[in-house]
Order: sequence, then structure tokens, then C-alpha cells
Amino acid sequence: MKTKNNVQKAVLRSAAVVVSFVLISFTVSAQTFWKRLLENTGFSDIAMALAAPAEIEDVEVIAAEADAAYYFVNEVEPAMEVEAWMTDDSRFNATQFEYSEAIETGLELEYWMMNETFFQPVVEEEAALELEAWMVSENTWGF
Repeated sequence: MKTKNNVQKAVLRSAAVVVSFVLISFTVSAQTFWKRLLENTGFSDIAMALAAPAEIEDVEVIAAEADAAYYFVNEVEPAMEVEAWMTDDSRFNATQFEYSEAIETGLELEYWMMNETFFQPVVEEEAALELEAWMVSENTWGF
């Protein structure tokens, strides 16, 4: 049993040493970690522009004389059509709804409601408030 405990302690210590080396290596290489991570993603151009906009200098500039139609496409949606159900009054007619006023039944007194043995009054008494020394102390309130 003692050997088993010693082996477990040795394994835990060696695992702690390995984990500490891994954490130290991450800490040392953390300076370039985000840059390498962003370069290897599918959004590398956007990510690099957000991470370091000063490093990117070759931005393509569109000349002022260029034809805007070359760069932009005007999209037009087809005209909307009125369908038969949209103009059918039977679908949107308010008279087809039938309104009826809700009628409530009157309240009835039952035996237990009038029996005083079910409702015994409870008298709660609180202790009288007392004035304590700290409440009037000049040190407490800074008078």
C-alpha cells in the first residue's frame, strides 16, 4: 500500500512538472500566438486588418474617374402582385366574429366562511423599542 501511494505521488509530481513546462512555453510564445492564430483562419485578411491596421499598406484605391457601374450592381426585385385571397372580404371581415358578454355566476357564502372557529384572531405583540447609547452618541453620528 505504501508503494502504491509513493507511485501515485511520483506520477502526480511528474504530471505537475510537465503541466508547468507546457504553461511556461505557452507564456513565452504568447506574444506571437494571436498573430499566428489569426493568420491560419479563413478570415485571415479581416482578422489581420483588425489586429494590426498599420502593417497593411498596399490597399487598392479605386480611381475617382472609374465607372461606378463596374463595381456596383443594381438589383431590382420583381413587382409584387395582388392575389385573390388578398382582396377577399370574407377573410378580413370583422362581422364574422361573434362577440358575447361573459356572464359570471354570483358568489355564494358557504358554511365554513361564516364559522368563526376557522378564523381565530392572532394578536402579535412586539417588544417596545428602546433607545440605545450608540443611537445618541456624538462619536457615531459626528455631531
